[in-house]
Amino acid sequence: MKEKFIFLLFAVAFFLNTQFNLFHLIPQEKFEYSKLEESETLVIGKLLNSQNGSIFDDGGFTGTYYYEKTISGRGVGGKKSYAKYINNEIPQKQHFDAYKSQIGGQAILYSIFDKIFGLDNKTNILIFRMFNSLALSIILTLFLVWIKRKFGIVTAVISFVLLLFNYWIFLYGKSTWWCNWVYFLPFVYGLFFFEKYETTNFKRYIIVFSLLFFVKFWFTGFEFITVFLICSSIPYIYYVFENKISFYLQFIKRHFLITIIPLIVAILFQLFQFKLLTGNFKDGIAHLKDAYVRRSSGDYFYEKEFGYLNNLKKYHVDIITRYAGNSFINENLTFVKIPFLIIIVTGILCSFILYKKNIERRLVGITWFSIAAPFSWFILFKEHAHIHKHIDFFVWYCPFLLLIILLISLTFNLFLKTSK
Repeated sequence: MKEKFIFLLFAVAFFLNTQFNLFHLIPQEKFEYSKLEESETLVIGKLLNSQNGSIFDDGGFTGTYYYEKTISGRGVGGKKSYAKYINNEIPQKQHFDAYKSQIGGQAILYSIFDKIFGLDNKTNILIFRMFNSLALSIILTLFLVWIKRKFGIVTAVISFVLLLFNYWIFLYGKSTWWCNWVYFLPFVYGLFFFEKYETTNFKRYIIVFSLLFFVKFWFTGFEFITVFLICSSIPYIYYVFENKISFYLQFIKRHFLITIIPLIVAILFQLFQFKLLTGNFKDGIAHLKDAYVRRSSGDYFYEKEFGYLNNLKKYHVDIITRYAGNSFINENLTFVKIPFLIIIVTGILCSFILYKKNIERRLVGITWFSIAAPFSWFILFKEHAHIHKHIDFFVWYCPFLLLIILLISLTFNLFLKTSK
């Protein structure tokens, strides 16, 4: 009962930190921006569009809702529409600029909720944000529950404290657009699944994981797709890894099925949306191809204080420098930038200590394998990483830094035991 109360406190603390920044662990200017950043105006536009017509108007896509004849861009136009939305106004639509790179399934669900209950718009958006905050908080708490089961309550408590100070994981946790909780769903579920079933019951594993993959595609489309796929495979490799060729063949076969079925369903639904929007499927295929190219190989150029990175960009060093050098802790609390590189180096030292003492060597190995998840995005989708430097720091945690934090907690707990 005492431990259940502790984990309830963990979930509440995560929720209050995400939804309200109650502990001021997120820089205030970033938290204010995150209350309605540009991407979330796409959800607001969809809600207004559905209120003005039907849920599948303009293909059911999210987008920017313009009630003025002069189009002013998503940043300005989207926020003007938000002001109308929270005042429960439904201005006549002059133009709707659909965002076609994602299904926008989360906004479709929000619109269905709105149609059914007909609540005040301020109440609606609060409920939607609280839902996402709560989902992230519960999933992170379940990760700590797994840590407690496997490594003890002290390690879980240390991990909670370290997690709480990593503000990038919570910054957009409430966002009705980003829905960050979906990226951890298969990872956390897999930890509990293989703890219970070990190498058996793969039929259930494939069915449930396929469903969780579809949830991801429905809520956030193909955003951070390589990160998600690698993150989702970690529990499988950690629990059932065998040094046999058959393991690799089974791994590829099972995860191909888990990925391809929900992926095909999601793509077909998105093409159906294009059919509603433009009248044919070819536009959808062309747009998906273009969206991939723009995120992976678009041309970009650094200016002003980051001009020196132009010489490094062709080697991807610019992206790694940017994403390893930013602070993972609120600088207002520490009065100095503490870059991601610090926590990574600390993880290296802790890995060395644990490996030398023959403690959780498999966990050490899988932790460093998981660095492939954030690197896959920084390297393969460098254009997205360059443009979205307000959000892409999040991929460090899927699940690489979660596991680094666990290694640090295990090492700290080891020192506590030996010092007694």
